[in-house]
Parts: sequence; structure tokens; C-alpha cells
Amino acid sequence: MAWKLWKTEKRQDETRNWPADTHESLKQLLDMYLSEDAPPFANWAAHGISFAPEMTTLARDGVRGYQLALWFWLFAEKHGTIAARMVRESFCLLADTRQPSAGARIDALLELENRLARSVEFLSAQQRSFRLEDLPVELPTEFFLATSLLRLAPDSPYAGSENPDLQGNDYKLADCFRHATEEGLALFRPMIDAVEFDAKALPNWQWSTEPGAAERHLQRRHNNPLFPLHRQMVTAHEVFEARLADAQSLQDIRGELGELRRAFSETTELPLNWQSFLEAYRDRVDRLDERRLVAGGQSTALAEAIAGLRAEILATWRASIHKSPHSLAALEQDEAQRSERRALLYGCDWTAQLLSHGSLIPPDEVVPALLSEPAAELDKAVSGLHSEPRLHETLAQCRASAHRLVNELRAAGHPLADIADKLRILDRAPGTVPD
Repeated sequence: MAWKLWKTEKRQDETRNWPADTHESLKQLLDMYLSEDAPPFANWAAHGISFAPEMTTLARDGVRGYQLALWFWLFAEKHGTIAARMVRESFCLLADTRQPSAGARIDALLELENRLARSVEFLSAQQRSFRLEDLPVELPTEFFLATSLLRLAPDSPYAGSENPDLQGNDYKLADCFRHATEEGLALFRPMIDAVEFDAKALPNWQWSTEPGAAERHLQRRHNNPLFPLHRQMVTAHEVFEARLADAQSLQDIRGELGELRRAFSETTELPLNWQSFLEAYRDRVDRLDERRLVAGGQSTALAEAIAGLRAEILATWRASIHKSPHSLAALEQDEAQRSERRALLYGCDWTAQLLSHGSLIPPDEVVPALLSEPAAELDKAVSGLHSEPRLHETLAQCRASAHRLVNELRAAGHPLADIADKLRILDRAPGTVPD
């Protein structure tokens, strides 16, 4: 995590032996969180602070949730954000085994705490301070955590309110956040020092809502009869490794985009062969965006950055030919064709990954992966294969292999949901409108 909401000089409780195993540490953390009297969660309120009845639950849950988030932030400091995300998922699933639906509640609470932290992270120096009798006074981080909780928590009586008067609850909550930080760090620092991360120790995980390409293929394989039995087994360690690879793919693209942007911005004057010069830049940007689509995952900000550089290149191009309507029309036509081709070939995860260099889909799993896509995505894949003459043979091979695979699995008694509809989509003739 980028956030550093706590100071380093805090007391530590070294009197306990903390588990080194990841899963055992999570179980101990959950015991502490669910207990009525276990520190640090039982000690969430600062001494002498009390709230009105309608505020007590919000304050208690918000501050205890912050303490719990603090554990995961410390874990991320030591082991990285991807490892912290894995253990958070495992923690929420573990909570569900203790109390039904507890995992979803905890996950939502941790997400709220992350929002609070981000709201503080982006405050300017001017927003953090005010002047009192001509002297600058800087408000503590805990004050902004408190005001953010009161404004952002959905069950807060101040949620969505424009009234700046929080009736003193902001100051009382700030005291609780300060006290809770000290209490949490005292236990959590030695606890985190002891624990080692090993994804193999995690019994479960949750799939990403926007998986990268490597995780997406694990998701296809998992417990899927279309794949060989040994490939249907997926472990938390494989998911962790896939997420690392997916994150690295996006990081590589960001790095190359930064270099490309710097090179283009340093161009103060177009060369004589300006058209081929700009074409080369556009092609490089388009290849980066294709790689982004292949990589998958949460890449909205990266997509916007790529689109921004592409817009700059095209603006320069259009400015250079603004006196030639014919050249402008030719450029717009070329742009429309590129957009259509990209939608056809990169509009489906499977097609994008199939066409990528060093495909993450092994050759013998291409067809099982295709049949694992939802019907709407499979329809996109078939349209993309139809659109490229060089891929017609690939489509024919996929069609034949799919029928053979489905016949074998049906003969073995495996139920295959929606498979008849998927075969019909795969078999449809070019240009046919789907049912």
C-alpha cells in the first residue's frame, strides 16, 4: 500500500509468540476480531470518549474496521499488495465459516477503510492545515479519517450531508482513531514480523472480478470437465503466481508507454517524412493497447493514458493535413477500419489471448478454453475468426475439435451446461446473424 497513516515510533508488545504460518495467523486474527474482549479490537475507544446511541455502532465498527485494515496494510508493507490481497480474500472466506455472510460484511468494511485512507492520501497541505492567531496549525491524520468515516459510511447520519457541523463527533472519533492505531500497532507489528507469506498455506481464494490473462485461464480450468482431470485442479499458489505475472505484464506496458510518451513529447519539429514518423508512433501505441487488452485485469487508467497519447499523435497528424480534405477523409477511414478490426479481434479475452505472442493458452487447451467462454463471448470470438481470412483454418479446426471433445465427454456422462447453444454459435456460417 502507498499509504503510511501511522508513525514509526510506537510501543510494541513482544510478550506473545505469534504464528509464522499464514493461515494460522489469519485464524488468530479472526479470533481476535470476533472476540468481545480481545485486544486490540476491544480497546477501540479512547479513554473517556463516549457517543450517542445512534453513533456508537458506526464509531465502533468504523474504528475496529480501521484496526483490521491496519493489519493488512502492515502485511502489504512486508509481503506486497498482491499477497495482502490473497490473505484478505482468505480471511473473508474464513470468516464465512464462523458466521454466515460475515466475510462479505468484513470485505465491504475493509473496502470502506481503504476509501478513507485514499481520501487522506490525496489531501493537499493547504487542506490539512489552518491558521490560528496567525500561526499555522496542521490537523492530524486521524481527524481526516474521522471526518471521512462520518461522510462516507453509508449508515452514517451525516452521509451525503452538506452540513459542515458534525456535532463534535469528528473530534471524538479522531481521538479513537489515534488510540486505536497505538493499540493496533502494539500487537500487529510483532504479529506481522513473525508471519511469513506462503500462498500454499492458503486453503482458498476468491477469483478477481477483473482477472488478468493468466488468472483468467486458471479460472477457465478450475473444476471444468472440458479440461483433463489434472488440469482442473488449481491451487492458491498458482493463483498468486498468475496475479504476479498479470501485474508484471501491465507494469511492463506502463513502462514502455512512459518511454514512448517522453520520446514523442521531445519531438519539437516533425521530420520531412512526418507521415511515416507519425504512423510509426500510432502503430506502437496501438500495439501497446493490444497488449493491454491481452493482459486483461484492471487497466482503466492505463487505457486512458494510452488513449491520451494516441489522441496527441492524431491531433498532430490532423493539423499537418488540415488543408487537404482528401487526406483527412483517408485518415478517418483508416481509423474506422482499425477500430472495427480491434473490436473483432480483441473484443473477447479468448481471441486476444490466442493471437498474442507467447499465448497463455496452451495449444491443447485452446478449444476447451473457447467452449468455457460465456455464449456471448464465444459469439464475439467466432465473429473475430470469421473476419480474418488467415484465421478461417483455425476456426475450422476449433469447430471439428469442439464437436469431438463434446462427443467424448457426453459419452463419459459429463453434464455440459449450454454446450448445444455454444456448438450452434461455433457452427454458424460467416455473416449469419446469431439467434
